[in-house]
Formats: sequence, C-alpha cells, structure tokens
Amino acid sequence: MKKKDKILILLAIIALLLSACSGENGGSSGNNSGESGSQGNSVKPDEIVYTFPVYGNIPKDMQLIEDQVNKISVKEINVKVKLLPISGGNWGQQTNLMISGGEKIDVMPAMDTFNSMVAQKTLLDITDLIEKHGQGIKSAIGENFLKGTTVNGKVYGVTVGNGKAAVPNIAMRKDILDKYGLSIDSVNNLEDITKIYDVVFKNEPQMAMLVPSGTGNVTTVPTSLLLQSKYDNLGDGLGVLIGNENHKVVNLYGTEEYTSLLKTMRDWYQKGYVLKDAATTTETAVNLLKAGKGFSEIVNGEVGLDSQLTRNTGHPFVTKKLQGALITSGIIQNLTWVIPVTSKNPEAAMKFLNLTYTNADVINLLDWGIEGKHYEKKQDGTIGYPSGVDASNTGYSFGQDWLMGNQLIANEWEGNDPNNHKIVGENNKNEQISIALGFSYDSSKVKTEIANVNNVIGQYRPGLDTGSMEPEKYLQVFNAKLKAAGLDRIIAEKQKQLDAWFAANQK
Repeated sequence: MKKKDKILILLAIIALLLSACSGENGGSSGNNSGESGSQGNSVKPDEIVYTFPVYGNIPKDMQLIEDQVNKISVKEINVKVKLLPISGGNWGQQTNLMISGGEKIDVMPAMDTFNSMVAQKTLLDITDLIEKHGQGIKSAIGENFLKGTTVNGKVYGVTVGNGKAAVPNIAMRKDILDKYGLSIDSVNNLEDITKIYDVVFKNEPQMAMLVPSGTGNVTTVPTSLLLQSKYDNLGDGLGVLIGNENHKVVNLYGTEEYTSLLKTMRDWYQKGYVLKDAATTTETAVNLLKAGKGFSEIVNGEVGLDSQLTRNTGHPFVTKKLQGALITSGIIQNLTWVIPVTSKNPEAAMKFLNLTYTNADVINLLDWGIEGKHYEKKQDGTIGYPSGVDASNTGYSFGQDWLMGNQLIANEWEGNDPNNHKIVGENNKNEQISIALGFSYDSSKVKTEIANVNNVIGQYRPGLDTGSMEPEKYLQVFNAKLKAAGLDRIIAEKQKQLDAWFAANQK
C-alpha cells in the first residue's frame, strides 16, 4: 500500500471517531417538553425573573424551592428562573415602579389589572409566543378561556388554570359555631348570617364577626364578592352587565343590588360585627383569623376553601356557598399571567410559563414545597405535612396555590376531596357562562376618565363597602363624583364596543 493511501485511510478513521464523539455529546437527548433543553448540550441557560405577590410572610425556604425548580426547568427547557416574591401590600406600587423604571420582570400575574395594563401598553402581545412555545397552555385552559384575555385579536395573558365557577362563600370558625350550638348549614342568605353573628358576638365581643378579604384593593371587600355572580364586570367593573339577559351597560354603584348590600354592611358595622378598621387595615385576613381576631370571612372560591383556611390559620373552618356561578371574562382576567414589556427574553419567559401549566413537579414545588421536607403523600392520594412539621414550623407555608400556573395538575392537600380538580374542571365546562364571555374592551380612549374614576372609587368604596361610611349620606355623593370624573363616558365607550362585539360574535 502506498504511503499516500495509508494517510487517506488514517484521516478517514479520525473523521469517523470525531463524528462518533460529536454524536454522543452534541446530539438530541430526547427532551419531553418539546423545547430544546440543556440535556446533552452546553448552551448557557436563558435567565428570567418570575415575580409574584406574597400575602403573608415570605417563606424562609424560598431559595430551596427556586433551586429545585431550576433543576427541572434547566433540564427541560434550558431556562433558569429567579423567583422574586413581593409583599402583597406593596405589590401594585412596586411592580408599577419596576416596569416604569425598565427593571427586568419576565413573568408576573396581573392581579385585577389586566385591562389597565393592556391600555397602558405595559404588556407584550403573546399571540405568536403561545403558538410557538405555549401549546401546553392552550391544552390546559382551552381556547374558550384564552379568548377572555384577547384584546383586538391579540392575546395578552394566560388565566390561572383553576376553577372559574368560583362563588362567594361565608367561612366561619367551626369550633365557635359548635360552642354555641350553631351550624353553617342554616345559612342561605345574609339574614341567616346576621342571626349567627348576633349569637357569637354576644358571647365573643373581643372578635370581629367579619374581617375583610384583602388589603389595598377595594375589589376584595365583601360587597364586591357578594355581587360577583350577579353581574359581568366587563373587565374592570366600570360599567357592568347586570344579570345575563340584556346588553345594557350600567353603573354598578347606582343599582338596587349594590344599595341593598351597603345597607346590610352598614347594619353589621354599626353593631360592631365588622372589623373596626376594615377600610384601612393592611393586615391580611389570614393573619387576622390566625391571631383569633376574627370569626368569619367572605371568601371567593369553589372547593376546598374550608381546608385551606384551616391549614393557613390553625383554626377549624367550614364554608357555605352564597350564590350560583357566572363565568365571565372578568373572572378569567382576574388572575392572569402576563409577560410585561420589560422582559429581556420573552421566548424563555413563555417557555417557563408553559412549564407551569404542564409540569406537575414544578407546580407542586411552587405550591407546596419539597416532598419529604415540606409535605408527604397520604394514603388517600392527597398530601400533608410530614411528621413533626406543621404550619408553625414549616419552612414553606405558602398558602397561595390558587395563584400559580395550572392548579388542575397539582396535588390536593389533605382534608380536601381528592377529586376536587376533576370537579372544578367539570364546572368550568358546565356552569353558567356570561353572554359577554370573550369580550375585552380597549380602554385607551378613556384612560384619563378611568384614572379619575378609580381615584373616586378608592376614596369612597372602602368606607361604603365595609359599612364604616353611612350609605344614606355618602352613596349619592359617591355617584355624583363618579359622574363628574367621567364614568358616563367610560360606560358609553364600553357600550359602543360591546354592541360591536355582539354584532360580530352573536349572529
């Protein structure tokens, strides 16, 4: 064999060896997520910031949760996430400052601010991103609910994957009910609640009979929850559809339904039943109930509220639904995960958002913590605290499973019906749906009026809705100031867009 031929053969062998090495180290690793993960490749992970409010103390083991989430997300989608919890009381102000200052936020929930954020152009249009990296989201929540976060044909958010047929419930301390021979089963209306309050307050005057369901946000006070299933708020409550039979947009605060509720709240407040500083408190309902300062809360939900409150407060609670359900765009938009314009890597943000709707391990980490450390599986298929761990000493008692991703793939906490997720999934399909589901209005033409009206609402609603302001004296003043601030123009603009939407979609 000639020397030249030997050299050619040697070069061919070397090429084959190099090709084999490349196949071992640089080829596909069979990633199950449908995205190009980091298994088998050395590409540096994309980094994103995933921020959310925390209503209570920030769990001390949050960093451990972040580390475990990243083990999954880097492997599956080659994305490294920074969890950024923000105190719920500072959430709105701090996130507004961060976005206006151009600080990096890649994924966040719009907490009742979806429409205003769209109008302020602080959200990215994620229509194409969902098509490219969010097919799991589409499968999880369905095309119908995705319409609820669509404005002018563009998708700007993804609703939390949970029950949308939530209704107002009265939640009461079971040990106190038992102590005085009372039962929540007797409650069918507000008058029945009053009868229970009459007995309990006489014997437990140091407790507020009713604590507010939230702080810093008037839409969480009792009257809003008690009206929820009776109207479609058409996105922001500034002009609503009462009932489900007509197309007329009206001022909620001028309706008989609202006036009647204010009278009840005023009666409760004057009797001392409502927390005295309910209109101004910065303390959360959970903390108030945990400290034994309150007997009951009006809370919005569908299933498992009693066990959730029992778990989070350390006191036994029972709940009773007060209304039937009405699924609206407002409910879908109420908790909506979005990608703000400050995102430095929207594609990576969507990949991780998709993971929170498809990967049960990620959701269980965010909801419950680390298996074996913060929870363990029980015989009935639910989960609960491991031996020696409880709400007082766990390093991760988050209590906000209602907020994260797709809850229908998460574990159920002990005390809940193991079939809860199946139940709420069926309710999503079967409960009454608003005739305006899918309508989202463009509020850009009335931004000034919205700001002015919201200022008036912030001035009057906390006092009116908690009973600390006399409705006979202030409701008329409230409505006059709403009119002066431009509510009629907002309603007219919404009516115009709603009529056009009905014409195009209800043929």
